Order: sequence, then C-alpha cells, then structure tokens
Amino acid sequence: MAKNTIKSQALVPAERCQATVRRKTATLVVVPATADTLLPILGSEFAAEKLIGDGGDVTQEGGVGLVTGRAYATRECVVPAEEIFYDQAARPGGKGAWLGEADKVSWRDTASGYECIMLRNTDNGFLCGYVGIPKDHPLWGWDANAIPPDIGIDVHGGLTYSRLCEEGPSPTRRLAVEARRICHVTLRPAVYHPVEHATDHRVEDTHAWWFGFSCDHAYDLIPNARANSSGSKSSELGRIYRDDAYVVRETVALAAQLRAIAEGGAAPARDGAPPPLGLDPRRGGGRG
Repeated sequence: MAKNTIKSQALVPAERCQATVRRKTATLVVVPATADTLLPILGSEFAAEKLIGDGGDVTQEGGVGLVTGRAYATRECVVPAEEIFYDQAARPGGKGAWLGEADKVSWRDTASGYECIMLRNTDNGFLCGYVGIPKDHPLWGWDANAIPPDIGIDVHGGLTYSRLCEEGPSPTRRLAVEARRICHVTLRPAVYHPVEHATDHRVEDTHAWWFGFSCDHAYDLIPNARANSSGSKSSELGRIYRDDAYVVRETVALAAQLRAIAEGGAAPARDGAPPPLGLDPRRGGGRG
C-alpha cells in the first residue's frame, strides 16, 4: 500500500503575515475647459482671462490643475502653450504682479524649434526659464558654469541650470510631479523627428539637455522671500519682480541664441535686455 505523501506547510506567526495590498490606480478625470471648470482651479477671473481661445481641457489632482488646448497670454505676447499648470503649493501669497500667472507653461518656440518652459520655484515663488536642446547641439552636456562668456549667451542672471531631461512620462500621470518637472511635454511620443528646417526641429527626447536661468538675483524681487533676506520685498533696493512676460521673452531669447550657436551664426536681435552688468555682488559683478 502506497504511503500518501503530505507536504507540510510551516506556520507563520500572524504578526509576520503581510497581506498583498493592491493599490488602486487613480485615473485623472479630464473635462472640457469652461468658465465653470476653470475658475475653481485658477482661483480668479484675471487668471482665466490669460487663457486665450475656446475649448481645451482641464484636469486636477490635489492642488495642481492642468489646462491644455488653450494659448497663454502675457502683457507682451501670446504663448502657443501646450501645457499650462496651476500649482497651489508654488503660488506666491499676498498681492503682486504674480496674481493670475500660471506656475508652469510649456511650449515650442516656433522660431528656433526648441522646447521652452516657464516654471515657478516652489519655495520662493520666483519664475525661471528653460530651453531644451537636442543631442547633436554643440553645447549638449555642457555645464552652465563651463560655457565661455564670449560664446554668445546673454540671459537674465546668466545660466544657472544645465541638466538632462528629468525622468520622463510614467504609465500613470502625476500632475504634482509634472508641474515641477523640466522635460518635454508628456502628451507627445518621446522621439526626435527628422530635421529639414529650423521650425521642423522638435526636442522630444528624454535625453534632451536643458539650459535655464532663474529670477532670484540681488536685483530681483522674490515674492516669498523671508523678511530681511537678500530678495525681501522690504528691501530698500529697487528690486523688480520678473513677471511671466519678462521670463517668456528671456526664454525665447535664450532659445534663439542656442539655435544660432548650433548653426554657427549670430543670434538675432533680441527684444529688451537683461539687467546690466555689475548688479549682483554674489556672482562677482557678473549677471548673477
């Protein structure tokens, strides 16, 4: 008679048992962008007036809202925005020129073909500008501090940022991450298209190299600066808040300069100029 073999199972103490937890994947709800859906996210009619056009979509996750399908207006121009973020955690308090501004705007500069971003600093509320260049650009991979001063880059405060495109899209969108990420717009495939003309070029690769500048220098008014700090609103120096119009203009100028460097030519004449030399003692008399 054959003996039945019984496979024993070791008993595991109850306190060591860990039940498998299946986390429910959150799905972002996208709704048409109307006055009724926009105002709760934007917080003011003034902010809504900066969104140009009709239609578009809006979605929200926690304190972050995303608007697509609308252009974005500054006091100087209309930006062909692809994504416009409103981030409550980054939004400055009090009254100032920042009221109604978006906290991140992503667009493609039509003249250079490069991707551009205007992004608000989460802690102190000042704005920054970024331009992404492709891998075949002569400055790809360069540290901002290593670029020779005579190469032809003239932007507010000088370059303060140089990094690869931050971690790209994930299967599940997290608006709180994308609202602060310096990378290509996630709604498009992350690929390069063949380039025939400057306006055909589009940086859509996770290996794009981004250069950027910030508006937190000695001559800049910083909305959330602590009292008596170098950028405090109570400072006696004539500090100026660099608004979205200024930052967009500087970002477009940076894109034009980077494109000129890629083509080996001279940068086109720019609109306006950054602060004069010698105003920021923290950078040895340079632009900051």
